[in-house]
Amino acid sequence: MRLLSATDAFTPALERTKAMYSPFSLRAGLKLGLVALLAEMGTQFTVPPFGGVSSHSHPRDSGIGVVAGGISQPSTVIFVVLGILLFLVLLGLFYYFGSRMQFVLMDLVAYRTTLVGPSWRKHGPQTWPWIGLKIVSFLLIFVVLGAVLALPVLHFVHSISANGSQPSGPFFGRFLLLFAALGVAALIITLFVWALRDLVLPFMVFEGATARAALSSASRLFRQEPGDVLLFFLMKLVLTIATGIAAELCILAVTFVAAIPLALIGGILWVLLHNAGPFGTACLYASLGILALIFLACLLVAGLCIVGAVLVFYQAYTLYFLGGRIPALGNLLEPPPPAVMEVAPPPFSPA
Repeated sequence: MRLLSATDAFTPALERTKAMYSPFSLRAGLKLGLVALLAEMGTQFTVPPFGGVSSHSHPRDSGIGVVAGGISQPSTVIFVVLGILLFLVLLGLFYYFGSRMQFVLMDLVAYRTTLVGPSWRKHGPQTWPWIGLKIVSFLLIFVVLGAVLALPVLHFVHSISANGSQPSGPFFGRFLLLFAALGVAALIITLFVWALRDLVLPFMVFEGATARAALSSASRLFRQEPGDVLLFFLMKLVLTIATGIAAELCILAVTFVAAIPLALIGGILWVLLHNAGPFGTACLYASLGILALIFLACLLVAGLCIVGAVLVFYQAYTLYFLGGRIPALGNLLEPPPPAVMEVAPPPFSPA
């Protein structure tokens, strides 16, 4: 496959996205949307802010018992602990499922198929190393960003304690400094997430590389083509903003299209049934509830298909940018022409 720049990869990615949805099938659109949404959620790594709850000690408090009115309630603590453990287990299962779907989405777009099963089974052994790489990488980036943000946060806290309820010029300056630092940190985390997903993961998917080898290959690619890689991330940022606005407009249009006929039906039912006695009133409210459920189902289906198409385009854009840099991937996106076999002419035989 030819080597494409970040700008050249846009058109073939758009064409491949169209091919994924042509001819349009609602079943295939929902499947692609669900896979893409789960893969996108698996990209994130967020830990809920479980913090210690400070409380004043009491002479009657002992162990883990909770004192309320002089009566210890250890069962409350047990239920809370079990709830937290259940939440963490569900969070871990969800993160595993989303991480594995990242492999699946790349395969679906590269092979231009909607068959999830073969890719799900093929990349099972690679999922845990991929999750481990993400967790270790995110812990490192959070430690580094925490050390960098410590000074602005301390300055802001100090300004609050020094000024109290009388904000001043330095207070607002420190607030803007903290806000800017948090914005830069959010941008760094976003680029870091994209780097892992768009530069490291493809080497694991299409070359069967280990997490360490994939990280090394991605680093080598960045060292060899820093300008092209940075332009790729800039294009991703611009496309994210543009396609996000387009997707919201499409969802808004679907909302109006679905709302108009359902609102007309609801108005007709109101005119016919709101004075029809208790039975008519019950039928009216039941019908309005059904219309509301139909409206929500339309929004859910349309939103899943639209967001799925946007995420499939993101994936196709990444693959076409890397296709000329990963031979196995390039052969899938643009298969080489079949080799022409030369047939030797038959030996000459005089008549």
